[in-house]
Amino acid sequence: MEDAAIMNKLENRDRSGLDEIKSKYGRLILNVIRGVLKNPQDIEEVENDVLFALWEKLQSQAPDNLTAFICKIARRKAVDRLRYNTAAIRNSDLLTELDECLPSGYSPEDEAEKAELSRALNDWLRSQNEKQRKLFTLRYFYMNSVKEAAKGCSMSVTAATSALSRMRGSLKKYLIERGMFYE
Repeated sequence: MEDAAIMNKLENRDRSGLDEIKSKYGRLILNVIRGVLKNPQDIEEVENDVLFALWEKLQSQAPDNLTAFICKIARRKAVDRLRYNTAAIRNSDLLTELDECLPSGYSPEDEAEKAELSRALNDWLRSQNEKQRKLFTLRYFYMNSVKEAAKGCSMSVTAATSALSRMRGSLKKYLIERGMFYE
């Protein structure tokens, strides 16, 4: 079924639209969630959260790209669950890696700052070659392990680790040049 027809069903409160999303995008949703979470119960619960969020959001807004919209919601819900699960621990290596190149004192609640940082990150990513973009996205958007990201880019783990380190340094420099990072 076409995306427009699915969104039309959801706008008309037809629950079969959710079945169509699950049929067409279910594997994609699960892959995004599994990139962030490992616990099967969390994965199942977040999948339901994603479907509920889509049910709510697609009635009021029609995204330009449904696939990207679904991935964004799935990733956001999975990261929210990861943060909830690790709130007391705060020892995620992945989040620590990214903290090295994000502005200190960054407030996720500040929408203007988030939008500016998002634009800068997208501009920086566009300046990278295709393989680097893919590696960075696999690692930090889909939250794959370095080994999985390296495999997805046909690289050795050592080469991927080095490339990611250089890219984080490049991103930090890029953000410093734009006044978005203060040491």
